[in-house]
Amino acid sequence: MTRFISLPLFSIVASLGYAVAVYVNYPLFRYYPLVERFSLIDIPDRSLGPAMAWYGWIAIAIIPAIIVGVIGQLFLPARWLDKLARLIWVVPFMILYAGWVAEKSWLLGAGG
Repeated sequence: MTRFISLPLFSIVASLGYAVAVYVNYPLFRYYPLVERFSLIDIPDRSLGPAMAWYGWIAIAIIPAIIVGVIGQLFLPARWLDKLARLIWVVPFMILYAGWVAEKSWLLGAGG
């Protein structure tokens, strides 16, 4: 059976896209669980309760990951995809390091 999407490529793009979306705080949409409402913009009404951006970050990361995964499966040689699959373990460490750098002052305090 032929796959229609390269899962290693999808995983890499989705995880990097999620990390970037969280870092720049750019969700595709926000969810207000108190009133069970989705919104494309942040609504400043305090009666709606706090907004959840997590679903929007996941969505903004998955859309390009699906596109790149399908295009990669269709057009990249199989040997490149095999090499990519062997290097996929590097991505979580890159994201952890980027998170450490981004949050270093918060984690170590004002003097760090």
